[in-house]
Amino acid sequence: MFRRVTVLLLAFSLVLGGAACSAPDDGTSTADALAKALSSHTVGDLSFDTPVAEVQKELTELAEGIDPVWPAVTVSGVEVTDDTARVSLNYSWALPHLEKPWTYATSADMLRKGNSWTVTWSPTMIQPELAAGERLAIDTQYGKRASILSANGEAIVKDLPVRTVGINKDGLTPEAAKSSAEALATLLDVDVAAYLAKVEAYGPVAFVDALTLREEAFKALDQEKLKAINGVLATPGTLPLAPSRTFAAALLGTVHEATAEDIEKSEGKVVSGQIVGSGGLQAAFDAQLAGTPGVTITAVAAAPASTGTAAPTDDAGTEDATPKSPAKVLFSGAPVDGKDVKTTLVPGLQSAAEDALGSVKTPSSIVVMRPSTGAILASANGPDSNGYNTAFLGQYAPGSTFKIATSLGLFRLGMNPASTVSCTDQYTADGKKFLNAPGYAVEATGEVPLTTAVAHSCNTAFVSQFEKLGQDKLAEAAGALGIGMTNDLGLDAFTGVVPRDSAGTEHAASMIGQGKILVSPLAMASLMSSVVKGSVVAPVLIDGRDGKVKPAEGAALTAKEAADLRVLMRAVVTDGYLDNLADLPGAEAIGKTGTAEYGNDTPPRTHSWVIAAQGDIAVAVFVEDGDLGAVTGGPLAKTMLAAAAG
Repeated sequence: MFRRVTVLLLAFSLVLGGAACSAPDDGTSTADALAKALSSHTVGDLSFDTPVAEVQKELTELAEGIDPVWPAVTVSGVEVTDDTARVSLNYSWALPHLEKPWTYATSADMLRKGNSWTVTWSPTMIQPELAAGERLAIDTQYGKRASILSANGEAIVKDLPVRTVGINKDGLTPEAAKSSAEALATLLDVDVAAYLAKVEAYGPVAFVDALTLREEAFKALDQEKLKAINGVLATPGTLPLAPSRTFAAALLGTVHEATAEDIEKSEGKVVSGQIVGSGGLQAAFDAQLAGTPGVTITAVAAAPASTGTAAPTDDAGTEDATPKSPAKVLFSGAPVDGKDVKTTLVPGLQSAAEDALGSVKTPSSIVVMRPSTGAILASANGPDSNGYNTAFLGQYAPGSTFKIATSLGLFRLGMNPASTVSCTDQYTADGKKFLNAPGYAVEATGEVPLTTAVAHSCNTAFVSQFEKLGQDKLAEAAGALGIGMTNDLGLDAFTGVVPRDSAGTEHAASMIGQGKILVSPLAMASLMSSVVKGSVVAPVLIDGRDGKVKPAEGAALTAKEAADLRVLMRAVVTDGYLDNLADLPGAEAIGKTGTAEYGNDTPPRTHSWVIAAQGDIAVAVFVEDGDLGAVTGGPLAKTMLAAAAG
């Protein structure tokens, strides 16, 4: 009996000892749970002195007013006095656009009940100045969006008047709204089905925008037809715009008010009402141009709960005479204006280039550069490029303009402008027959100087050298003139590619800019500029930008090589296909024509090229479907050189 009692006492003591090891919460666990609950605005299993449902409702409504922003909450300390505890909390808000978070400290009181704690609910544990019944609100203020400047420092993009045209659904039946939307979309030439869907999706009294037009474009609409549309509304405003709808459009890009898609993609960086860039420099430098928005967080009185019924009053239609309490500012970060982006563009030359291409019925471009600095003075794309940046991104065979690179490769084999080459009617390389262009001058055939072969663009003279000038050496010569360089312009640009492994027929075709050689008009403007300067020229679009230029592999261009290339290109003007440039006043003009065959048509379709220079101006002209380079590109090149001189 004694032994049994002893065992029971021992067992009881072990139970008591185990209970002693499980000490009651000293407040730390509850404090951590509170911080977690506040961070997620979800009360979880916490106990409050106020009904949990009411606390949850408070937290939910506070979070909704400032969604999607919400702070991270951590515990910095717990001070326990008998059966009470004071929890110190640290708040950190990662606010949109602000580099540093908004931080502050609050506290919460807890009361011990047995082995657990009950939290005393108070809005001040969220923010020290927050009072009962108040809700959080966030407002974003925008600084002035900066400008894209021309080379002379004047704004290219300025705030210009616009009209946003749409349908005001207030007072319209669904059938009337649909009819009006269809009529407006047709008048504005926008997607009818898409606009009808948009109108249907908006609320019954919403204004549904269809198109934002420049003031002059709005005035050009048929105003009688516009006014006849039931519910039509044209709201005035301003937007940062270029001088015309087409002015350097592919380079500059556009701006618009942020769409739902913009906001979603930004992961909180873009908010409703913000003006954002779309395409071109407006998108590439959006952060710089936009600056840093300001953010204000306020405490506002909660909206009164709706009873679902309304009692008649004697003052129907008048405003509530009870003054509203002003919003209480809890945090304010001022907006910072954007910074201008200065380009190298010269508006007069840009307009001249666009005017020159205005009637070209195929993708086309003109690039004008200053060889001494690499500055892009103009970069225009014809209307049939349909918004695509043909000048920077086009990838085309350069045709006979590439003979300048081939000539450099031949110089490096020991030839010079006076060296003799054989220009025959045809030449067969690795089983493929190569011919000269139709109408090739008979007097420029036979054993002729390299200068004559370039001036008249003799294909067979260059193809006949394919076994002497290896493809790798040809690629290096092109690289010495800028083809294939690495250069960060601020916008995507294709600098060209010359394969090093082409062989046989493909290598022979490379000698005259065919095969797998591809360039952009910008790349050819850089090649022309390099010949003028005597060293490789990297294009520059943004003033002062470090493009981290890395030349293509191979020996650099020398001053002597460039001088000899200029001799060849001067002969193209004095004795060859670009004789239309001979009467330009001022410095001597130089250039080279090019016609590149492509496609499977019979006869083949052709790209038309001209590269030319006069003084410190270099021009590249490209027309996707053209005649001989001299026929299609020659007049365009002359127009641009004359415009630059003027």
